[in-house]
Amino acid sequence: MSIESVTVASIMTKEVKTAKESQTIKAVAKIMNENGIGSLVIVKGTEADKPVGIITERDLVRVAGTTELLTLQMPVRDIMSKPVITIDESSSIKDAIQSMELNNFRRLPVVDREKKMVGIITDKDIFRAIMKSQPLITSISGSLSVEYRPVYERFSEFVLDEMLLPGNR
Repeated sequence: MSIESVTVASIMTKEVKTAKESQTIKAVAKIMNENGIGSLVIVKGTEADKPVGIITERDLVRVAGTTELLTLQMPVRDIMSKPVITIDESSSIKDAIQSMELNNFRRLPVVDREKKMVGIITDKDIFRAIMKSQPLITSISGSLSVEYRPVYERFSEFVLDEMLLPGNR
């Protein structure tokens, strides 16, 4: 077992919280708060399985700190990150890590062959999978080059957090 052989589908979160691009910033922030999550995948109209963007806590803070025209009644389409970067469900954990690092993301919607969303994978999902498997721990230390130093740093922080506060999301 290695980070090249484990698919994102095997460790992803299957129940993805979404919002429509027409929903307000306030409504989206409320959904995130009520569910204790840091992001929502944004979908268009009735196509709940077709991601068109993503909104994160970081997006909300960035826009609030740089835009004087921000109102909580603005549609989320005005501030969401787009186009959304996705990953195929058959891709490996290594592929996900590389995509996250390349794009400076911590989460990727997971899609099937028809580009329908089937889940989401986060850096924490990857870290949890690695922590649960000695072969994956060994694999990661030998498979990722120095250019992925931020991954190692986030993984170290995650491990420490889990030791202090197990199960903390």
